[in-house]
Amino acid sequence: MSCSELPSAYLVEIREELKPHVHGGRFFTSEDVGNLVRRLNTAITLAEEVEEEKRDLERRERLSGGRQRGLAVVGPNVVAFPGHAPTGGGRA
Repeated sequence: MSCSELPSAYLVEIREELKPHVHGGRFFTSEDVGNLVRRLNTAITLAEEVEEEKRDLERRERLSGGRQRGLAVVGPNVVAFPGHAPTGGGRA
């Protein structure tokens, strides 16, 4: 599964596929039901992955005490990534 796949997208597709069956216009074959079950399983798996990620993020937030790490602000007199000074003390 990729992170671009959302459970809601799968569920919308399933809903749209089911609409013609609402008023008896179409009937399900065993193959239709099997495909529906597979697609529902995919949506469930994606939802479980999203829920697990949400739990992980909440756990991290609890462990950090709600503190968020701020970004380092680099001023004009600060070297963000100092390089190795060449021998002899000169600048590269």
